[in-house]
Amino acid sequence: MPFASWYLPDVSGGFLIALIAVIHVFVAQFAVGGGLFLVLAERKAHRENSPELFAWVHGHAKFFLLLTMVFGGLTGVGIWLIISLVSPAGTSFLVQTFLYAWATEWVFFLAEIIALLLYAGSFSRCASGAMAQKDHMALGWWYCLFAFLSLFAINGIITFMATPGEWLVTKNFWHAFFNPTFWPSLVFRSALCLLFAGIFGLITATRISDAPTRHTAIQTCATWICGPLFVLFAATFWYYHALPPELHESMARRTADIRPFVRSFIDTIPLVLVAGILLFLRLPKRLYLPVVTVMLVLGLVVGGAFEWVRETTRRPWLIRGYMYSNGLTIEQGARLREIGTLRASPWAALMVAGALAEEQGKQLLPLPMQRAKTSGPDTVTAQGAVPSAPDAAAHLTLPGVAELSPKASHVYARAVYAEQCATCHGLNGPMLNIKKRIQGRTATGVASLLNAQGTISPYMPPFFGTAEDIQVLAHWLVAQAETTGDVAPAPQAIPPEAPPLPQLSTNSTAMLPGALPTPPAENAPEQHPAVPPAASEAPSQVPGSAPKPTPSATPEHSS
Repeated sequence: MPFASWYLPDVSGGFLIALIAVIHVFVAQFAVGGGLFLVLAERKAHRENSPELFAWVHGHAKFFLLLTMVFGGLTGVGIWLIISLVSPAGTSFLVQTFLYAWATEWVFFLAEIIALLLYAGSFSRCASGAMAQKDHMALGWWYCLFAFLSLFAINGIITFMATPGEWLVTKNFWHAFFNPTFWPSLVFRSALCLLFAGIFGLITATRISDAPTRHTAIQTCATWICGPLFVLFAATFWYYHALPPELHESMARRTADIRPFVRSFIDTIPLVLVAGILLFLRLPKRLYLPVVTVMLVLGLVVGGAFEWVRETTRRPWLIRGYMYSNGLTIEQGARLREIGTLRASPWAALMVAGALAEEQGKQLLPLPMQRAKTSGPDTVTAQGAVPSAPDAAAHLTLPGVAELSPKASHVYARAVYAEQCATCHGLNGPMLNIKKRIQGRTATGVASLLNAQGTISPYMPPFFGTAEDIQVLAHWLVAQAETTGDVAPAPQAIPPEAPPLPQLSTNSTAMLPGALPTPPAENAPEQHPAVPPAASEAPSQVPGSAPKPTPSATPEHSS
């Protein structure tokens, strides 16, 4: 657990990611399809020798530039920020595994910005004849190329998360990038980009003052809305059949976290088609605003529902078959089961040590990047410079989980919750509110729910920790559900044992492509990663050295 956890008690991290990502993807895919829309609309204006139509394309280019490059750029930065805070382990893994793909995509994005600025800024020169029409359109074509290449690069990374394919065995970059769903997803997203281009085109087309030009522009947008829907429909089936059978089962489950979104996607596509066909008619001007609003909402529902289903289907995985949705790999989970969060997570150890020191009226030193001072009666110190939390925790001596004070137990339970639950759940908020799921249950009942994760509740990661971790977390969750929650009750003995871990390969954490982990065979010897010498010390002792990353925590890749 090399990364600290971001604890947000009132809202789940997953909700924040979804909120920013859905809006960004809506605009970003318009940025891909909208470039081609601009160039072909300009060509139509030139062929028909229509200054009014050319003026509309010019105005739409300004709107396109502001929306995609300014708003889209800000939401793009927002996505990087939120995923780095909510899921630092997953973000780090994707950056390391696809380092050159990300770098290439950023080059493409820079080229997009330059091409679009030149294209949008030279309409006046083209209209005055100072710039040849073909030269001006060439700038637009360059933008189209770089925008599509950006989509090409990003598509390989996001499809890998649900269908890593042969990468689980080979750890080869190209097996990861050109994974089983790469091509159907690329076709699907390309059609979606063209659809969004037509929908956003209505925003400026309905504002044209000249009636014949306005009707022509709206019909152009309607063509871009209706045409791609047939490709989108075919690509949806292709994409679905490229998914492993287990993901089909996940998509078909009738739980509230996925079923409504599957239905929304299926039901909205015909509505978009009907609305697109109606746009070919000459509608009264007073209906333009409602029509544009409805089309934008329908487009957002189609794109948002697809993204939600894509993300939810792969649960309980973040990287299917490798990393769970809480950022823990299979081997990291095995370590937590073996020695517990207090000894495996330096961040949890530091938080507990800080609570104990505060109770004793002492000051915990050193903190990360702080040199330890001379030991005195009012300080808890380690010797030498401490550059990181793992190094700081290595010098701490803590009591066992069962011997923690109520305050320290509360702090520890919150640390366990932050590391294993908070990525998806919130204690309040509109999505996956954990309080609603446990209200009215006893600590024993909540402990049973934690034990059921990964087995009776297969869409959730197994709980990784000792029986004492389950005790502390169960009592803390009950306290939060019953009140505003301050200090969890002292832990009590809860007998159920944790469910078995997924069985690991003898030489790798990778599993066969498309296969989900299965519990070990009956009477088969348990397989655990080697525990360092520090793990054999008494339960009250924090490991003498910081836990080193296991092979699964350090992704191997070739480029």
